Amino acid sequence: MSKLKTEIRKFVPKSLKYNMYYYFGRNHSSQFNGNTPKVFIMLAGDYGNLGDIAITEAQKQFIQKNLEGYEIIPIYLNNTLKMIKTIKNIIKPNDIITIIGGGNMGDLYEGYENLRRNLIKSFPNNRIISFPQTIDFSTSESGKKSFQKTLNSYNSHTDLHIFARESISFEIMKKSFSNNIVNLVPDIVLSLKMEKERKEKRDGIVLCLRNDSEVKLDESTRNDMIKLINNKFTNVSFHDTHLGSGGEGKHKSFKDLQSAFYNLLDRFSNSKLVITDRLHGMIFCAITGTPCIVLPNSNHKIKGTYKDWLKDVEYISLIEEINSLDSFLNTVDSLLNINSDSLNIIDLNKHYQSLRDSLNI
Repeated sequence: MSKLKTEIRKFVPKSLKYNMYYYFGRNHSSQFNGNTPKVFIMLAGDYGNLGDIAITEAQKQFIQKNLEGYEIIPIYLNNTLKMIKTIKNIIKPNDIITIIGGGNMGDLYEGYENLRRNLIKSFPNNRIISFPQTIDFSTSESGKKSFQKTLNSYNSHTDLHIFARESISFEIMKKSFSNNIVNLVPDIVLSLKMEKERKEKRDGIVLCLRNDSEVKLDESTRNDMIKLINNKFTNVSFHDTHLGSGGEGKHKSFKDLQSAFYNLLDRFSNSKLVITDRLHGMIFCAITGTPCIVLPNSNHKIKGTYKDWLKDVEYISLIEEINSLDSFLNTVDSLLNINSDSLNIIDLNKHYQSLRDSLNI
């Protein structure tokens, strides 16, 4: 019966799934304290993308520091639809809905975007705060239709606060969401303070490279770069911010995923250099003071984040194109010669004021 239900769900349209849960889903109201003001973290990470686990962790810590007297309730991505009916039953006018930040506001990740639209539709009388996001809708016909749905949904809400995490997204959001409050702040993971001392001397190079729909680095250049690093240096290791949709990344609890995130931070902070084309690979280096070469991905989120917030950070270098392996190697050598133990880790705290203000009703 369980397998049959799983197969049936595959053929149920997303809009129908929402209505089924909304009208016929179970009520879990007994799980919640009815008197304490609540702030919900919707679409919280419960899957193998450690960048999204980091966002969930950072968002929770940010709310804890800046909103007193509220119970913080993460609603994980895979529980979102089934919990909407319950939240509708228990939510009070001063309770706050926050939506996870990240880089999935667009038609490339239509499932996430559709959930966001449904959340905004479901809570018209509560403040909703969309934590720092990158927006990227394609110009295809399906992309245009998706964008129009988002415009209709977002602009219909009278107390929706939308935060962009880089300038390109900010300009698009400001122009598009005219009925909403739009501001620019850094990716929320850049608000994390890493106070844990390293137990080891820095050693080795970490390659953290993506192999998915957002990859920009062509396969030949990637292979040449990896070969160069492996031939010239010892102690080269491969790590990723994504555990995969199966195997390591599947069916893990948030606690286990949280541990995996902090273990990866430790690995980065004990390395002499990280080479990455993952946005949160670069951000993990920024918050741990780890020298980093960052390569762009297929959209503007890495380049935009670097130029808005990290371009003056001496231990992070953006290489937009690898035109020469010799030139690339010069950058590697330059960053390896930095005395990373005496670096001043970037502090972007002052840039989050508009996000703090949005939490105060």
